[in-house]
Amino acid sequence: MSARVSRRTALLATATAALCALPAAAVAAPGDPLAPGVIADNVRVGGVDVSGLTRAQATALVLKERVAPRRAPLVLTFKGTRTSIDPVAAGYRADVAYAVKGAMLFGRGKAQPTRPVNVPLREQVSEKRIRAIVAARAERLDRPARDAAVSLAGGRPVVRRAEFGWTVDQDRAAALVRTAILTRRFAKYAVPAVRSVPEVRSIGTVVVINRGEFKLRLFQGEKRVRTYPVAVGTSSHPTPAGSFRLIEKQVNPTWFPPDSPWAAGLGPVPPGPGNPLGTRWMGTSAPAIGIHGTPAASSIGTRASHGCIRMYIHDAEDLYRRIEVGTPVYII
Repeated sequence: MSARVSRRTALLATATAALCALPAAAVAAPGDPLAPGVIADNVRVGGVDVSGLTRAQATALVLKERVAPRRAPLVLTFKGTRTSIDPVAAGYRADVAYAVKGAMLFGRGKAQPTRPVNVPLREQVSEKRIRAIVAARAERLDRPARDAAVSLAGGRPVVRRAEFGWTVDQDRAAALVRTAILTRRFAKYAVPAVRSVPEVRSIGTVVVINRGEFKLRLFQGEKRVRTYPVAVGTSSHPTPAGSFRLIEKQVNPTWFPPDSPWAAGLGPVPPGPGNPLGTRWMGTSAPAIGIHGTPAASSIGTRASHGCIRMYIHDAEDLYRRIEVGTPVYII
């Protein structure tokens, strides 16, 4: 017998003797039942490896590695604003006990796996709660579009530019939040948004009438483009001050006398050279007050009207073609 064979025989004998000396419970042959309360090899719960763990150990590990990250605040961003959602408040629940119980069946009611198997972890959120949370966040995050607007400062118009807005797309946002809580693929999530367009995109012409200077100034936005001399109301029939707008335009208007003692018996005056409104009428939102031409050219630059703003006929015709219904009219 060779020396190599003798040595191998001696090693086998030694190993056999050592095995025989171990307690019977420590030697598990293939197919033997698992030790009580221990999960078989190659078993995962919700993607977490729980092989060889007891029920309590597996539960603790799944709670730490799978459930805890999903219970952490979900960070959302919306056009530079940061907010967060509490998943538990959104109804997040995970049935860890049920999943671990299923993991314990391998090697007992089920065959021991020879390759990794995963026991799904049943997780859920509340659609109703998520939608309520998204709606509440939208109230704080929405940035409505802002219309262009005009105001008056120092006798000149000041224009506020229009701004586009952004609102939360609540249907898509709710779906995003649900998926994000259950998967947690990213550190933060951008909230889906819908762009809103302002109804008034720009400010066109603006009329400013200065009664003390007897001037009507026409602006395009903040830029002055025309200045016209005018007549305004007398002290007994003053032109009202305030912020108004143009509400009507008429070419070759008929003058209907107002219901006032000074106009009693004057009757309607048809279009023509003697019409007190000239050839153009531009009515404002100030009751019975308009801008118009006048055949009494000598009254321009004085307090002569019953409240209206008089212009030279050619100036009224020029202004008429430059302004539209809706044009702001400031009288100071």
